[in-house]
Formats: sequence, structure tokens, C-alpha cells
Amino acid sequence: MTVYNRYRTLLHKLALVRACAPGGDSPEADALLDTMDEVWDALSDGERAAMERERARLALSVDMRAVPA
Repeated sequence: MTVYNRYRTLLHKLALVRACAPGGDSPEADALLDTMDEVWDALSDGERAAMERERARLALSVDMRAVPA
């Protein structure tokens, strides 16, 4: 697994953890964030730019699901 794919996987896990505990942080979310910080340092500049777009897309999709119909 590439560093980029590892970070992407962690990002999606974090979204799921936060969806299950929307009221605040959890120990699992904290652990994921710590790991994500370490992996982020290993990303290239181009990978970081691509990941910023992925994070924005994921945040938008999570926000859209939270909006009542």
C-alpha cells in the first residue's frame, strides 16, 4: 500500500468513526489522527495537494448526508 493510499484509508476510517460519535472526539478518532499526522509527513507535496481535495470532497459528502431531506 502506498503512503497516499494509507492516508486515504485512514481518512475514510476517521469519517466513519466521527459519524458514529458525532457529539465529540473519541479515543479511536484521536488515535487515527495521530497516525494520520505521521503518514502526512511522508506524503509528497503533490500527494498532499491531492489529499486536500479528497478531504474537502469527503467533508462535503458527510455534510450532505447530515442535512435532513
